[in-house]
Amino acid sequence: MKASEKIKGIVFAYNTSGEYEMVKELGVEWMRLNICFPWADKMFGTLSEEYIQARQEILDTHAKGFQVMPATPPLGGFSYDEKEGKTCWHEHFPEFVGKKGTDEFYENVRESMRFICEDLGEAAGIYWQCMNEIDIPVFSNDYPDDILADTARASAEGIRRANPQARCGINISCYNENAVRIADLVYREGHPFYYMGVDQYFGSWQPGDVDDWIGVIDGLYERYGLPVLANEWGYSSDGELETEAPDPALIPEGLNDVCYTKKWFNQAEGGHTPQVQADYFKRGHRIFAQHPHCLGSFMFCWRDAYHCYHCGASDCPAECYWGIVDTECRPKPAYYAVKEALKEYYK
Repeated sequence: MKASEKIKGIVFAYNTSGEYEMVKELGVEWMRLNICFPWADKMFGTLSEEYIQARQEILDTHAKGFQVMPATPPLGGFSYDEKEGKTCWHEHFPEFVGKKGTDEFYENVRESMRFICEDLGEAAGIYWQCMNEIDIPVFSNDYPDDILADTARASAEGIRRANPQARCGINISCYNENAVRIADLVYREGHPFYYMGVDQYFGSWQPGDVDDWIGVIDGLYERYGLPVLANEWGYSSDGELETEAPDPALIPEGLNDVCYTKKWFNQAEGGHTPQVQADYFKRGHRIFAQHPHCLGSFMFCWRDAYHCYHCGASDCPAECYWGIVDTECRPKPAYYAVKEALKEYYK
């Protein structure tokens, strides 16, 4: 694949007003946007307000000239609940979909995804992300591996009922023994997937630097024989370094050590600063543009978050400082570095 044909994408997380022109000026052509389960009361019943809003964002984004990769709902997720005042597990598939692990449940997942694909129509691009990071408890809780894997497969099968040309994949959260164990189940014989997707946050959530992506792409391509998509990648532009890990027993359920300490346990050379973030993005784009087995990437993310979705804090490095623009949409150095990289490496 030529560099000019690769996915130049961004995760449009935490958007509140749609700064489409600024994103377009970057040279970005794709956005990854979440879509949720469609019905509030029963299968093929009343559309939920959440679904209507998510659908409208996808339609608006497509109308502005972008291609959209929809990300389908995971089984659920741990996130901060304002009413409860703590991090809680939230199911994403209502009980009327059926008991998880049954034929009824998987068929209803297929039909739900078929409906979504048909409902979005041309606003949905050819690429789809099925669920999100099913290899970690944040999005899997204590569900068995086979239910996670078969729900991901059913999601793709439903999408391809509506669009047989759809190119589906999952995104493991990292490249380790646990992640490929889950991925092996998903990509076992008879799978409906086109690409192998992976998220990596070297220097933030794990040790290393952006150059370590080369080994990840090589390893996944060798294991699965499919082109590799960097579904999420980036570098936090703020946060101090902590060298001593907290006692896991002290960390509340669903939370992580970064939220608990409000500090990182990893960093690239130079620390978590806007300038280091800018250099990180530029070097990463060179890797993705030049690697023969990489489909492209989706940067995480467009804008900083007002609050961490894990813990609810406004100063938590875990989720607050990933944007290439700040919360007021003021460009960071990374904005200009990305603009330069997309122009230089994807000609």
